[in-house]
Amino acid sequence: MTRWIAPRGLDALLDTIRTRAMADYAMTGSVAAATWAAYAPARSAMIYVRNPLQASAEWDLRATDTGANVLLAQPAYHVALERTIDREDGVRVAAPTQVAADLMTVPGRAPAEAEELVEWMTHHEQLWRQPSSSVGPRSIRPA
Repeated sequence: MTRWIAPRGLDALLDTIRTRAMADYAMTGSVAAATWAAYAPARSAMIYVRNPLQASAEWDLRATDTGANVLLAQPAYHVALERTIDREDGVRVAAPTQVAADLMTVPGRAPAEAEELVEWMTHHEQLWRQPSSSVGPRSIRPA
């Protein structure tokens, strides 16, 4: 995992991501969880990318050791980038199961966000569950 600063903030980063051609990414963490169960405003973005250096250059991020508001991670398994969902606002997010698992492993308020997302998933299974044979991005409207 690499740490970065989006110098103009997360909203500007999301705008940049929407307008650039890079497709090999998937938001996870708080930004992605808000697609289904908004908990609190996101303070940082966690993003799966195949090539963190390429993504950081494409999105105008600055490397940092402290104070990061963006974490870029190469996924350990290809499924994090294959079972994605394209939100109506143009942001690609990881599957809700992946987002919940990621939030459970981050300190701070993230585990509470994961609980909120899992609660939403429990009551809306027909909206998020994909058939196992379905691979690739699909579309969804943000909550």
